[in-house]
Amino acid sequence: MAATKNYKLDLDPPKRNVFVTQLHAREDEDDIVQIPVVKEKGHRLLESSSNTHQRTLLLKQEVEIDKVDAELEAKRREFKERMEACEKRRIEVQKKQQRMKDRVAKFEKFIEENEIKQRRAIQKYQQEVRLRDRKKSELEELQEQLEKVKQRHRYLQKLLTQYKKYETYLLAVVEAMPEDYITSSEDKVKGLMMRHRTLYEANKDIVDKLGHMEDEYELKKTKLENIRQDHNKRKVSFNSELAHLKTSEENKTTLNQRKEQEFLLSKGALRKKRTNLGVIYMSIDNIYEKCRKILDLPADKVDIDEKLKRIESYLVERSQVAEIVQSNTGSTESSDSHPVVRDKQTKTVRIKGP
Repeated sequence: MAATKNYKLDLDPPKRNVFVTQLHAREDEDDIVQIPVVKEKGHRLLESSSNTHQRTLLLKQEVEIDKVDAELEAKRREFKERMEACEKRRIEVQKKQQRMKDRVAKFEKFIEENEIKQRRAIQKYQQEVRLRDRKKSELEELQEQLEKVKQRHRYLQKLLTQYKKYETYLLAVVEAMPEDYITSSEDKVKGLMMRHRTLYEANKDIVDKLGHMEDEYELKKTKLENIRQDHNKRKVSFNSELAHLKTSEENKTTLNQRKEQEFLLSKGALRKKRTNLGVIYMSIDNIYEKCRKILDLPADKVDIDEKLKRIESYLVERSQVAEIVQSNTGSTESSDSHPVVRDKQTKTVRIKGP
């Protein structure tokens, strides 16, 4: 589309303080030339103008359409060229990416191989370090053992030097002792040492037994002392108990003597009471014989309680019979003109056993 030219009209700035409502005309209005103000664009003026021909306007629009089509075609060619360039660049980028992927794959494979080699090298290094540490510790242990062996050797050398005089002494003793003192043996020094060891062990056993016997003697002595103290305590206790028993015996003897005197004094009264008791028993037997029935047992086969119960029942029966008789006699006397009331009381006698 063709660019339209813009027309612009420059005007002086309007005067200020001019009122439209003024009635009278100004004095200088005769010198003023009035020019209309146009603010629209050129193509708008052509379109709105009544003097412009229709054909001119149509040609103008066709020119503008051709110009727009040309610009559109140019834009299409430019877009196509750009798309082709983009496609070429995309293909190149894909090729570069593929080459980059291949290089990355090769590099990753190279890195993986290097890592495997590195791990193997590290493992080998660690194994060698452990082997070195183990060998080092073994070396230190062997050195310590060697040092201990050297110390032991020095100690044995010192003991050998120290015991050399004892060997000399034993050889001198073997030469000085009788021939039949030790049984025949190849090494007399060894036999002498064995004899000394035997005597030493026997002496040690004797000393141990002696110490054990002394301890046992002390225990027995302590036990004997405790037994003596216990015996003395029991002796004192028994003596006090014996004195108490003697006192009790004397008191009981005195009491028995007094009881014997009282018994002798009351012997006559007891004889009299016994006689009275025999008389009472005989009286009870006689009364029972009179009161018993034919079917009752004799007096010598019944105890005193049964006898008394039988006598009591007999007396109760007799009293009941007497009451019946009195009641009958009273009823006959009450029929007279001057009745006389008689009260008789029957007494029931109960005899209780001793």
